[in-house]
Parts: sequence; structure tokens; C-alpha cells
Amino acid sequence: MSFKVISKEKHAPTLLMIKTCNNEVFGAYCSSKWNERNQKDERGNRMAYFGTGETFLFSLYPERAKYPWVGMDVNSVNHSAELFMAADTKMVTIGGGDGQAIWMDENIRYGKTDRCLTFNNPPLCSGRDFEIRVLEVYGFDDKT
Repeated sequence: MSFKVISKEKHAPTLLMIKTCNNEVFGAYCSSKWNERNQKDERGNRMAYFGTGETFLFSLYPERAKYPWVGMDVNSVNHSAELFMAADTKMVTIGGGDGQAIWMDENIRYGKTDRCLTFNNPPLCSGRDFEIRVLEVYGFDDKT
């Protein structure tokens, strides 16, 4: 699977699961189509982040946890809490603001994880920097 295959998917939502070379398993439920990364704002600039508050993070191993959008807590809403998804030809990012919850390089081989304001999550793996052993992306058809 290549980065271009993921970035061209027109499915929404998608479920992204990562297994690191240290056997840690985590991921994200991504609420929007990844091709929204090409949409432009009212000034004609490409939007850096997109997505909705339905997006959330999770960890499966070594611990199970779910990290929903902090905007669901009315006391936490600010711009940094609305940085859900971003992608370009060099990276894929989920979550933002003072760090990125999940960041993967253009080859989908290396990544990093940190606390971010969007989900108020801890780093999703112990070393923060990780090598991807397995990446699975499940796309769902949004047609009813």
C-alpha cells in the first residue's frame, strides 16, 4: 500500500490502524474523506486541516483507551481543538495543536505521536517515534 493510494481514497469514514515494530497498536477513526485535503477556503487557499468532531483516537495495545474530540467539552473549545486531519504529498497527520497525535511520513514507514490539543491524548506509544510494521486502512462507503 502506498501513500498515494490512501490519499486518493474517497471513502468516509475511514478507520486507520497502526502496529509498530514494538507491537504497540493504535489508530484513529477519521470522519471525513481524505480527498477533502484539496478543498480551498473562501480566499482560495488550500485548507491545511479538515474533518469533524466525530474523529477520535484509540489505543489497543498495550493499553486500551479512546480519546474523543475535546470540543465535546464546552470548556475546551478553541482553534487548536479543531485540527482533526491533514495530509499532503509528504505526510499524514491526525490531531494538532501543541503536537500531533499521529504523524506518518510520505513512505508510511516512520511516524511520531505526541499529545495534542484536539484530543488531549497522551502519546499513543512509549517511544513517541515509531516504525510502522503494519498499517491497515478500512474505508466505508458513505452512501445510504
